Amino acid sequence: MSNKATLKVEIDPSCSTPEIIIKTDQRTELIENIVSAFEHFVAGDYHQVTAYKGDVSVMVNQWDIIRVFTENRKVVICTETEKYESKYTLRDLEEILDSESFVRISRFEIVNLRKIHSFDLSVSGTIKISFVNGVETWVARRHVREIALKLNAKSKGALV
Repeated sequence: MSNKATLKVEIDPSCSTPEIIIKTDQRTELIENIVSAFEHFVAGDYHQVTAYKGDVSVMVNQWDIIRVFTENRKVVICTETEKYESKYTLRDLEEILDSESFVRISRFEIVNLRKIHSFDLSVSGTIKISFVNGVETWVARRHVREIALKLNAKSKGALV
C-alpha cells in the first residue's frame, strides 16, 4: 500500500461551495484515512490538545498523537518525534480524543489505533502493540476484548 497522494486545487468562480473529489483505482486504508480526517474536520472535531514542553505550551494535533500514558504520576503525550507533558488526566483526554481512533488499553495508557504498526497475539490472552515509531506496549488483559472489538469493526470496513 502506498502512502502517497497528490493534491490539486482548482479555482472556479462558478463554484460557491468547495467540492472534494478523490480519484483512485481502489479504496485503500489511505483513502479511508483521508475520508475520515475530512469528515472529522468538517464536523468540527479536529481538536488539538494543549501540552507542555518544559514551560512552553504547545498545541498538539490529536492525529499526531501515538499514545498517552502516565509516568511518574504525570500524563505524557507522545508523537512520533516528541514527548510532552499534559495537565489533563487520562480520563479527560479519553473524553477529548476521537473515540473511533483512540482506545484505552490499560489503567495507564490510551493509544491511537491509526498509529499502530502491528499487533502480536502470540502470547495467549494478551496483545503486544508495536507503533509506527518502533515503540512497543502491552494491552492489559481486561482491555483485550475492547481492542478486539475495535479491530473487528475495522476489518469489516468500519472506520476506526
